[in-house]
Amino acid sequence: MPVDLESRKDTKKLSESEATKSDPFQPLEEHELVGWQGALDGDRLVTRGKAGLTVTDLVANKQLASISVKHDAGFDISGTFVVWSDLRNEETPIGELGSFDVSNADIFLYDLSTGEERQLTTDPSAQINPKIWGKYVVWMDNASDAIKEYPSNWQIVLFNIETGEQKTITSGNGGHTNQDIDAGNVVWENGSRVSDRGLRAGENVPENNTDIYLYRIETGETVSIATEDYREGRPQVSGILITWEVFNGSYTGDVFVHDTVTRRTHQVTDSDANQRTPVISGHVVAWMDERNGSSTHDVGPGPHNSDIYIADLEKGTEALVTGDGPQINPLISEHWIVYGKSSDEEAVLTAVRYR
Repeated sequence: MPVDLESRKDTKKLSESEATKSDPFQPLEEHELVGWQGALDGDRLVTRGKAGLTVTDLVANKQLASISVKHDAGFDISGTFVVWSDLRNEETPIGELGSFDVSNADIFLYDLSTGEERQLTTDPSAQINPKIWGKYVVWMDNASDAIKEYPSNWQIVLFNIETGEQKTITSGNGGHTNQDIDAGNVVWENGSRVSDRGLRAGENVPENNTDIYLYRIETGETVSIATEDYREGRPQVSGILITWEVFNGSYTGDVFVHDTVTRRTHQVTDSDANQRTPVISGHVVAWMDERNGSSTHDVGPGPHNSDIYIADLEKGTEALVTGDGPQINPLISEHWIVYGKSSDEEAVLTAVRYR
């Protein structure tokens, strides 16, 4: 049975003295890379281009590998392993299928140290959005969903690369999505309290009452982290800290962080503007912030000038990372912040060394 921590956690907003002290941002190094999306681990960045996936060492500013992919449904990197979901076994083009929910998407793994590629799944249902930490991979799987309508009743599967052992760590309807993994912990967005499939398609809708759960690989224990009566989604985990976005009665999000040791939850942002897609590395959180303008460059009158912000939870400081233009989709590691730009032009990701 899941363990409920809600009655034992202390939730509070960070005051200005704790989390909003201005901290001038001084980039140490900066690179631009072609790609629409990215995945970051340490100094290694994977980007998606027209031909597939490219792995770059940001310190050496050198390409390590180019991986041919027919059409991916998510990818990630940890150490020497790159994982992705690929449609190479699907005969119907994704444009005709309409969504990955009805596709034969499989999980593949590439070892940078040997150049070897390995297919991890063979099920004709969809396995998408893989995340990796060490020898463990987690992905979304809809093999148990008889209907497979968008959005599917996804389950989260945990896979051991070394042993080949596969385990479904969720159950029930409603969909379990947006998972992440680090330090022996798997976190995800639990949609078991959302019965309306159409409602689950709205990722910024407060009535889409998803919750945040955690699974401990070592003990097999499932823990509820955030189960309020509004949307809590897109969790990310780093060590003992979990961050996610919250939509409490509004279509604009805020950023929260939970300490799994102290069981305290902190509200990092508190603004009428939209703060979304938080990511975390150690005690540093980054997110997309619309206090200076919209994140969508071609919708509405503007200004279109969303930014990436970071907060150092130990120092209690906040810094603006980006300049003009709508910046979106942050990634973070110990030394690097990576983000994209909402644009009709050729997709470019910017990697900035921040410490």
